Formats: sequence, structure tokens, C-alpha cells
Amino acid sequence: MRRLLSFGLVALALVATIVSAAAQPFTGGEASRVARAANALSARIAAYHRGPGGWTGYTPVPPGYCGTMREGEAVLKELARLASRAILYRLPGLALDLQAAGNRLGDALDEEEMINLVAGIPYTVFPCPVEGRPYPARATALYIVVARMPACRTQADVTRVSFAARRTLMQQCLR
Repeated sequence: MRRLLSFGLVALALVATIVSAAAQPFTGGEASRVARAANALSARIAAYHRGPGGWTGYTPVPPGYCGTMREGEAVLKELARLASRAILYRLPGLALDLQAAGNRLGDALDEEEMINLVAGIPYTVFPCPVEGRPYPARATALYIVVARMPACRTQADVTRVSFAARRTLMQQCLR
């Protein structure tokens, strides 16, 4: 009986700890950190298809490309989770800031994905292209997709849709 009672008290203490941790107030610290990471990733991903040092496809896949794209997908999911949590805690300004960071990151990811799709670049595991060889068709795809991007971004901004709906809209528009 004593053993059962002590086990019950330990179980209650564990449940109380879990509930109190879940009930902690939502602060913007984590959200700010993730938004900054998203903005940095957006710039890094955009550098693959913009600017003088971008990957045109005449060389093999740049080192770190796969890791950057995977990190971008993971951070985008975290932004969506935090934006939902900000809405739950009635912080609409924070939710909109997180969505804006997510929109920039999602647009950069979608643009890069569409460039690779149009260029016919094969993947080992999404979003990682087969490494070790050049993809010259990427240069043409860059020109086509990058030219469409501003109009697609404007169309997505006007519709003001959620993360997932925006990604779908951007992918359809860029085709």
C-alpha cells in the first residue's frame, strides 16, 4: 500500500511538472530567434539563384546546399508552429511578423525548388540534388523562374493566405 501511495505521489508530481511547463506564458524570445534564422536562411537560399556568386548549374552542387535547404524546411515548420501559438496567446502582431518571415523563407524555398524542377535536376532525397555533376539546364531555368517570381510574390501577397496555401499558390504560379 505504501509503495502504491508513493508511486501515485510521484506520478502526480510528474504530471504537475508537465502541466506547469505547458502552461508557461508564450514569449517572443524564441519567436524572434526563429524569425532571425528564417531571414538569414532566406538570404542564403536566395543567393543560390541571385547575385554574382549564385549557382548557375555549370558547376556541381555547392557544398552546404542540401543542409541549407533542409534547414529552411525545418525552420519554416517551426515558424508555422510559433505563429499558431502566437495566435493562441492573442499576439496578432507577433503572428504577422512570423508569417512575414515564413513567407520570405517559403518563397525562397519554392523558387529554388521550381528552378531545379524546371531544369530537370534529379534528387537523391528531397531537397538534395544528386551531387557531383553539373546541371547546365539550370542556367536557363534560372532565367525563366526568376523572371516570374515578382509577379507570383505579388499575387500571393494579395491573397493573404496561410503558409501551406501560399506555398501551393507559389508553386502553381511559378510553373
